[in-house]
Amino acid sequence: VRADQLTPEQNLVPLQTYTGKGLEPNYTVVDYKQPHWKRKNILLKLHPEITKLQGYDLRSVFWIFFIVIAQTTLSYILKDQSYWFLFLVGYSVGATFDHAMWVLIHDCTHNTVLPSKKGNMYMHWVANIPLIIPSTISFRYYHLMHHAYLNETYNDPDIPSTWEDRYFGHSSFGKAIWLFLFPLFQMVRVTRYNNNASVPWDYWMFGNWIVEIVYTASIYYFFGISAIFYLLISTFFAIGLHPMGARWIAEHYAVEPNQETYSYYGILNKVSFNIGFHNEHHDVPSVPWSRLPTMTRLAPEFYSPLVNHDSYLGVLKRFIFDRNFTLKSRVVRKSEIPKDK
Repeated sequence: VRADQLTPEQNLVPLQTYTGKGLEPNYTVVDYKQPHWKRKNILLKLHPEITKLQGYDLRSVFWIFFIVIAQTTLSYILKDQSYWFLFLVGYSVGATFDHAMWVLIHDCTHNTVLPSKKGNMYMHWVANIPLIIPSTISFRYYHLMHHAYLNETYNDPDIPSTWEDRYFGHSSFGKAIWLFLFPLFQMVRVTRYNNNASVPWDYWMFGNWIVEIVYTASIYYFFGISAIFYLLISTFFAIGLHPMGARWIAEHYAVEPNQETYSYYGILNKVSFNIGFHNEHHDVPSVPWSRLPTMTRLAPEFYSPLVNHDSYLGVLKRFIFDRNFTLKSRVVRKSEIPKDK
């Protein structure tokens, strides 16, 4: 099989054949399973050398501890500054650190930081430390659901609930508020799952909470409430209304109706551990962040024909101001879309 013979189900779009419609304000409903599974099989058949890229990268351990120490040190240095100054540094520097940490948490989720699952689970605890809110174990659970049920309404936790789109998805102000409150919407969204699909309260979840409570209490006791404020601002904007936060829009919102996953190849990959290589990641999730660009170079016929982003700021601007860009501008799969969830 040659790459130029891939069908729409095998590839993300027919190669070099786009609809030209641009953004659609409503779901683009498809009747085939997510394409990344077939793409992976064909990709590894055509490029068996990519299997050597799978595994783990121990440098991630260094970067996790580096960010923990950097954020803790900054919270101490800034503890006597005004809240406005704390906000500015938290938004510009702290949120960038924390966004990078979320990418490393993402790699822990796919067991590409250490060779064992248990080691990666413990690194979830460490990586959560400067984020204040215990969330990395639950992220692991729901992110793996995202991969398993990609763009299935509403089994994929990444798909906004219909009420999110109804109240926030059709005006510039509403979309800005939605992205500003994105961390809260994510927490509320998972309540749509019943108890059988909820995160189990096990050893890993309890440990996540205990480590975070001890760290937060220590920061408050030794550094004061201002240090907590700085860390919370960093956490909140790392996945909210921020240039780095725009990647949550860039990854799966369909600026081309036939395509459901998008890569970003801009300069901000340098400070976000290549999270922009998102088609590559979904094709082979077991490739760590440091080897994703190599994967793109080895299989250009799989990635260069696809629509991609070159600016997170451009994505952010278009999302907020384009009236056709709504929270339903996505490819979804399921014959019947629930009226409200």
